[in-house]
Amino acid sequence: MNLLILGSPVNPQANPLYRGTYRTHPAHCDELPDSHEINRLYSWFREEGAVVRNRSNALRFAELWNARLKGLQGFEVVEVTECGEHSQGKFIGYDLSASFSDSLLAWGLRRFVKETSPYEVLCDLISRHYAPQLNQQGLFQTIEVASLCLHDMWALQDLCPGLFAIEDLRAYRPVGLFSLTSINEV
Repeated sequence: MNLLILGSPVNPQANPLYRGTYRTHPAHCDELPDSHEINRLYSWFREEGAVVRNRSNALRFAELWNARLKGLQGFEVVEVTECGEHSQGKFIGYDLSASFSDSLLAWGLRRFVKETSPYEVLCDLISRHYAPQLNQQGLFQTIEVASLCLHDMWALQDLCPGLFAIEDLRAYRPVGLFSLTSINEV
């Protein structure tokens, strides 16, 4: 079981509805001593890395942070699956993610570059085709559509390196996200 504890999108200019893997993680609570439960769980979180496996610790850590945030954008515990696997959590959608962290969908597939080259025109075509297929969480509803989008992005990036991401797009995979906490708790 791969679990992430995720908050708001990392970049404030990203799609505000986006609920994929490229979101903030909980931090150390500097106002409280290291011996406090929230900071002990933070130490556990850091030791595990961004992907954790202990569901009860993850849920408790998110719960403690959400109580401190009192209605502000909180954290949710999300199970991330690969290869179309399912979870007992509430389905959020499919992201195009590298290492369960970075995402090609955080921006909602919007284009910020003017169409000055044939590659950018093709990139805009991908955006216009796939962006309307994103669900209310800024993710794809099916792994098939997510896989097709990623395949098309790979092909175009091979022709024009750096068009979608600086790194090789083969590091990205369609991953399923399932919330283990009610969005009302967040």
